[in-house]
Amino acid sequence: MDPQHFIAYGIFFVLFGLELLFSVRKHLGLYKADDTINNLLLGLFTTTFLIIGKGTFLAVFTFFNNITLFNIEMHWWAWIILFILNELIFYFVHRISHVVRFFWAFHVTHHNSVNYNFSTSVRNNFLIQTFRYGFYIPLALIGFPAWAIILMDSIAYFYQLIVHTQTIRSWGFLEHFMNTPSHHRVHHASNPAYIDKNYGAILIIWDKLFGTFKKEEEPVRFGITKNIEKNNLIQPLFSEMIDIGKDLGKSRSVSDVFNTLFNHPGWRYERGFAKL
Repeated sequence: MDPQHFIAYGIFFVLFGLELLFSVRKHLGLYKADDTINNLLLGLFTTTFLIIGKGTFLAVFTFFNNITLFNIEMHWWAWIILFILNELIFYFVHRISHVVRFFWAFHVTHHNSVNYNFSTSVRNNFLIQTFRYGFYIPLALIGFPAWAIILMDSIAYFYQLIVHTQTIRSWGFLEHFMNTPSHHRVHHASNPAYIDKNYGAILIIWDKLFGTFKKEEEPVRFGITKNIEKNNLIQPLFSEMIDIGKDLGKSRSVSDVFNTLFNHPGWRYERGFAKL
């Protein structure tokens, strides 16, 4: 495991332990045993997959580095540009993962719990890593070194570990331009006013520019609009994929197939498709 993984997960377990202790002592009920265990196991699967697959991701980016016309030296200005571009790609990939059902089927694992705490940050579907890095290939084609792309993405990924909490209400003036616990609570809400909002990684500026920003105002209801019935390892990972399979079986046209896979997740309910 790389040093940044040790540091990031060390910070995570410190925050996780302190929040868990605080929740128990104050009787806040932020953690449920089965949910927390599942979150940690899902996080372990994802981390293991990332470690094993990092060589493949580096090889893919290196291949595109070899066919690019540019060779960017990582001076201070290059890091700033890479940071901004990484934030922009993260925003759009994250947004696509909410509004396109095929991608939502992988990302929904991170959202289909009604509990919200630091352990939620590692609740992911490891299968999404099989294609997520494909969206970052343009950075390699531009000429950013493979190792720098992986490092910048890791920084954004590990930043997410610290915004999954209900115990921090506000970061003051940082709320104006950074993704904070308050902004990310909105992102995890099932309240109609909060759905599909606040996609940012470290910054919240892209949400403000593209009209997807929402400030935390009303109390948050965590989870998804149709919550899973069982919080085991199977349903969080595969519930939406199973539903897609069922809906494909009900398809009566090419249009039905396309919409089932690539329309927004609520399409089948709005059209009554799930009742066919």
